[in-house]
Amino acid sequence: MKLLCFDLDNTLIRSTPAHIKAFEKAFTQNSLPKKKRKEIIQSFSVESSKLVRKLYPSLDAKQVKKVVDDHDLILIQETAKYAKPIPSAKQTLKLLKKEYELALLSNCKRKEILCLLHHTKINKSFFKVIIGNDNVKHPKPAPDEIIKAEQLLKLNDGYMVGDSVYDIRAGRKAKVKTISVLTGDHSKAQLQKEKPWKIIKSVKDLPKLLKQESKKI
Repeated sequence: MKLLCFDLDNTLIRSTPAHIKAFEKAFTQNSLPKKKRKEIIQSFSVESSKLVRKLYPSLDAKQVKKVVDDHDLILIQETAKYAKPIPSAKQTLKLLKKEYELALLSNCKRKEILCLLHHTKINKSFFKVIIGNDNVKHPKPAPDEIIKAEQLLKLNDGYMVGDSVYDIRAGRKAKVKTISVLTGDHSKAQLQKEKPWKIIKSVKDLPKLLKQESKKI
């Protein structure tokens, strides 16, 4: 079986509102100036500490950690309920699970991942491995999450599916085929610039694409 790695946020679930609300409250709790939602969204897909540093470059490491920890707690306790599954994501995972080993790789912490899966009613048993940014030394766009999944499942032939340029970069560094979906905050032009293997509208189109590819082999 081949390995099929999935990003979580805006690939399998629409989580932008949940994260924005959590960040906004965390910024307020730490007496930081308000940021426009567009500014926050533009920094999505990188790990939270990098996002906070980008928005508030004057903060020291301790202050950044406090904001990130507050965001994580608020997300888990209050705002995860605003996340929704991408249409047909559950059915797609159920179908692909029969032919692929599925891995879930996210720049969220593992506890956030499990919370978001719970609120969106996506069964964690779909995935053979779930890897968060706290399970590797370097999260995406580094290849560590993909490489760890390969090592755990003893597979090195597969795909990385995600909505961001960071997913493409991670896949390229890990030497797997990258499949971009247009359900995130990065435009088609931004994704094309990174030269993914394929671009599809959403995960709903993934089974058809992979079936076509298997017929060529």
